[in-house]
Amino acid sequence: MSRDVEPLSRPQHRFTLVDALRGVASLSVVIYHAAEGRHLTGLLTLLPAWVAQVIKQGGLGVAVFFVLSGFVIAHSVARSRVTFSFVGRFMLRRSIRLDPPYWLAIALAISFAYLAAQFVGGKEQPQVSLGQIAAHIFYLQEIFGYPGFNSVFWTLCQEVQFYLVFVLLLAVSHNDPAKPMQGRATALVFAGAALISLLWPLGILSDGPYRGSFLPLWHGFLAGAGAYWAWRNPLSAIYCVAYIAVLLVAGILRGDAFTIACALTALLLWAFAARGQMYSALDWRWLQGLGAISYSLYLTHNPITAAMFHLGYRLTGRTPGLEAMWWIITTAACIAFAFAMWWLVERPSINLARRISLERKPSQADAAPLAATQRAAAPN
Repeated sequence: MSRDVEPLSRPQHRFTLVDALRGVASLSVVIYHAAEGRHLTGLLTLLPAWVAQVIKQGGLGVAVFFVLSGFVIAHSVARSRVTFSFVGRFMLRRSIRLDPPYWLAIALAISFAYLAAQFVGGKEQPQVSLGQIAAHIFYLQEIFGYPGFNSVFWTLCQEVQFYLVFVLLLAVSHNDPAKPMQGRATALVFAGAALISLLWPLGILSDGPYRGSFLPLWHGFLAGAGAYWAWRNPLSAIYCVAYIAVLLVAGILRGDAFTIACALTALLLWAFAARGQMYSALDWRWLQGLGAISYSLYLTHNPITAAMFHLGYRLTGRTPGLEAMWWIITTAACIAFAFAMWWLVERPSINLARRISLERKPSQADAAPLAATQRAAAPN
């Protein structure tokens, strides 16, 4: 998930639609895990079938996150000439932005696992190794085959690969933001990347080339980037929208809900952007606030959900009505904890990351010719 969320008191020129969709996606994942964890079995049997089905599809919020990441990352580098040194600064900035909340979430998940072993019957003591912790810290647990401390962490392993490969492709192709479609070489490189990414949603391939590979889900990120490029560069619109349309048709034909969600999210972004509503759509204060804390909410809701439901049912027993009551309380607790984490950890991370300039500052050797040029150009 791209996490360039601003503080709750947002400046102008935010993509309000993106922030709103982040909030909806994160809340849908929270609701989904409450159902998947079998905390709402009685209540779900009483709800209309379509409502229960919507809840069970809440995990598709991950697809929305991937598309939003592609859109936002494409925007963040749209005016930059990407070099390999730029890639290093970009990834450092991403790391400072993502790592502190993620590392705290790792500690939280491990702590709750040990507490569950002490107080919940049938829970075994977790087996935690230094290798497993180190792999998590660097988003490598999927690649090295370690079990995740939290079931949501796998998506960050994917996101980090998305970011790195995306900017590397820009660097390798010597992108030029002054040229249409970032230059011919860049357009060809990403056309090739898009064609390769279609091998998975079309069903030609099912597995990645290595364990934890980003490639089977790469199309979601590219769909978001394509939606951005279609908006900002009319020359690329026909190609980007065609790519998204292929994803939609492939998803429908194969019954691939993830790909359908990716394509629809990308089309929604492009449609609102084309109508000039990226900065105004869904600008509701509560929804924008939920979008601001969505990263913290996504990272921490699982252990809090499990603990709150377990404690609640021990206190009151369990009926469909009590399940509904504890569902509301638990969701509120998840949001409250996420707000505290955003305020204390995530917000400072955002501010620190912004201090990393993506553009290289001119060295003294560069500065001398530049100063001479400026003096020559100055009026007498």
